[in-house]
Amino acid sequence: MSTGLYKRYVLSALMLVSTLNVLDRALMILLLQPIKEDLHLSDSELGFLTGIAFGLFYATLGVPIARWADRGNRVNIISLAISIWGATVMLCLFVTNFVQLVFARVAAAIGESGCMPPSYSLVGDYFPGTAERTRAMSIYMLADPTCILLSFVAGGWVNEHYGWRTAFFLVGIPAPLVAALVKMSIREPRTAGKVTSRLHTPRIADVLRMLWHQRASRHLGIGIILFFTMGVGLTPWYAAFLMRNHGMGTAELGIWLGLIFGLGGIAGTLLGGQIAARWFSRNDSGQIRLSALVVACLVPLITIFLSVPGKYQALTALIPVTLAGSYIFGPTFALMQRLVPDRMRATTLAVVMLLANLIGMGIGPQAVGLLSDGLRPAAGADSLRYAMMAVSLVALWSAWHFWRVGSTVQTDLARVATEKVESDGSDSGPEEIGEFASLK
Repeated sequence: MSTGLYKRYVLSALMLVSTLNVLDRALMILLLQPIKEDLHLSDSELGFLTGIAFGLFYATLGVPIARWADRGNRVNIISLAISIWGATVMLCLFVTNFVQLVFARVAAAIGESGCMPPSYSLVGDYFPGTAERTRAMSIYMLADPTCILLSFVAGGWVNEHYGWRTAFFLVGIPAPLVAALVKMSIREPRTAGKVTSRLHTPRIADVLRMLWHQRASRHLGIGIILFFTMGVGLTPWYAAFLMRNHGMGTAELGIWLGLIFGLGGIAGTLLGGQIAARWFSRNDSGQIRLSALVVACLVPLITIFLSVPGKYQALTALIPVTLAGSYIFGPTFALMQRLVPDRMRATTLAVVMLLANLIGMGIGPQAVGLLSDGLRPAAGADSLRYAMMAVSLVALWSAWHFWRVGSTVQTDLARVATEKVESDGSDSGPEEIGEFASLK
């Protein structure tokens, strides 16, 4: 098999892992309302379930796993993590109350936290060039819309006929097969000599210092955190809003949202990667500022979706929301890889996603749920609508930080490239990490 073909195979396999790894989260989005009705939960409890209960463990465990991935065998980590995830997701079959469901989601978070950092790092090794890495990251990020397409269409049907517990059980079944596929067919690019003799794990303090002192990384990280706060905060509530305000059932809604979020997300992600790689391959400032404008446009687009009177109008209005919301993933995460030394990639992602998930996943859905419950006496059935509108305003704050990245990104990238050239061929020890960590 040629090098090019094998690289594409590895990328496809890692995308498959990521797709499977987030199927349970997509199902939770679709089936939030049936779970609420079956277990008699409040919106605040739903917010806790989709937010901090999952996000706390997912985010905090991601950091030590990423540090392991920055020095160890990433293929072994991925195969182990996806196996654990599959086993824990299937535990939902036995859930009968809120506390049990919380523990099931915590257990799933433990397995899920071990997949993205090592996969993200592997993509960077297999696709080192600027343009090819941007395209590769865009393809890797297709996992989210692909899993939504699969889980919404199939999950809605399974819920209608067999219940939400069975839907969760079924998505966990392929995990052992995927784990075996990864273990047997993907090669770890690091040679034994590099792993054992030259690779040093960066300290968390050094990574944090570098991310803060380097202005482009600082604003990029804050922008991603705020974007996740808005995006992850709203995502679990789209299906619930359409069920409450437009009377849609899970089977019908699963098909519509599967097509809109799935195909729209795929189109938006590919569009972002293609534009960045073709038109902005030498203009990182223009690339990130275009992303900032796209993020800012989410506020009026979400307001239109929440305000139109008919269900078909609402579904149509959701299409541009999906396109804009998925546009930034490929260019943004590819840029984050390039702003740090290669062996800090997994740890950098884990640190940024730790904050993004603790704040975004922890606060976002919970804020919508609390606002909805708080507004119910005054707004009645429209309380969820106004709560979602309020949280969508965070996109403007996120866009401002993405715009600020454009001011220094070219200078910061040049400095990282110079430091990398100077360190090539030398023993990469803690001193080199200190050089990057002291960037100002």
